[in-house]
Amino acid sequence: MLSIVFGILSYAYIPTEANDKAYYYSLFEQFKNHNIGDLFLFLNDKPDFLFYALIYFFSKIGISVQFLFLLVSAFTVWVWFYSFNKIAHKYNLLNKKYFLFFLLILFSLSLSHLFSGVRNYFSFAFIVLAFIKGIYYESKKVGLFFIIVAIAIHFSSFIFFPIYLLLILYPRKYKLYKVIFLVSFVFLVIPRDSLLDLMKTANLPEMYSNKVEGYLGEEDFIETSLDLGNFNNYLRIIFFTLWTYFAWFYLLWTFKRESMLRNLTLIAFAVSNIFYSAPATYFRYLLLVQIFFILLLMYEYSIYQRLLNFSRILLFVFMINFLGNIYSQRQQYATSYLNFYSLTSITIFMKDRITKEDFLK
Repeated sequence: MLSIVFGILSYAYIPTEANDKAYYYSLFEQFKNHNIGDLFLFLNDKPDFLFYALIYFFSKIGISVQFLFLLVSAFTVWVWFYSFNKIAHKYNLLNKKYFLFFLLILFSLSLSHLFSGVRNYFSFAFIVLAFIKGIYYESKKVGLFFIIVAIAIHFSSFIFFPIYLLLILYPRKYKLYKVIFLVSFVFLVIPRDSLLDLMKTANLPEMYSNKVEGYLGEEDFIETSLDLGNFNNYLRIIFFTLWTYFAWFYLLWTFKRESMLRNLTLIAFAVSNIFYSAPATYFRYLLLVQIFFILLLMYEYSIYQRLLNFSRILLFVFMINFLGNIYSQRQQYATSYLNFYSLTSITIFMKDRITKEDFLK
């Protein structure tokens, strides 16, 4: 039910003209006049296709793309809580402890990525499923299938394909993952130009190399917003990344501990650290690290029974970030939800479909 609530909120969310979601609305309108050949031509130079194909499908059957956003956002939130429930029930976390970790999951959600970015978060939901099923519950083929689906939705998930294979082939090489985690901190001081040169040496396929060039070769939108000197932007970045310092401290403080979930968390952190010099990309990968880190805390609490106070501090940091993001995007939320049609779910669906004329400047 909670997942459906988030799905309905995504359905009613009105994006700004610069949001990814505004682009998806535009594609939906274009696809109404396109045939299947036009779709393949559109996908010809793209490294992923599945989300665009879904938009095309909805345009052809005459269902508003808003329902696609509802389904995608609801599924993403469901995956976050499905993974939480799997760990909670496996290790018998009940009552207050269950509720504490439930709140950690809830406030770790990024509303801007969930309601506006949509596609990347959708892709990452399959990555979470892949590792929970493939690594933790040893359904390796199912996990591999989910990895492939994630890559088909958003190319950024490709980096987790070799990581998945590494964790499958060497699940007990605990020192290896600790070394990778420690070495990744070098990237915190490597300039973006050097990182781009390093990526070019990987000889990626042209479609992927073009995307890497686009993400690393230019100033991203987060850096642009900082250049504007808006104090809200500084606060958003501070609170979005503040939890990582607590997480790094915890992982180093408990460095001798070994588990499959710890391997997963360490290598997920290593991936995000690699892209530290490109804030927009770095923030995206942190979305995955958050969920893996919380699941690790749940698992280790069930064994060591000693980190509830740390989890409470982390919850406070997550809450500040969650509420701060609502405040910083209050115009979008006020326009989307503070109106007569938002009184009930029924009236939300009665409202006229969102068009480009409704987008915020």
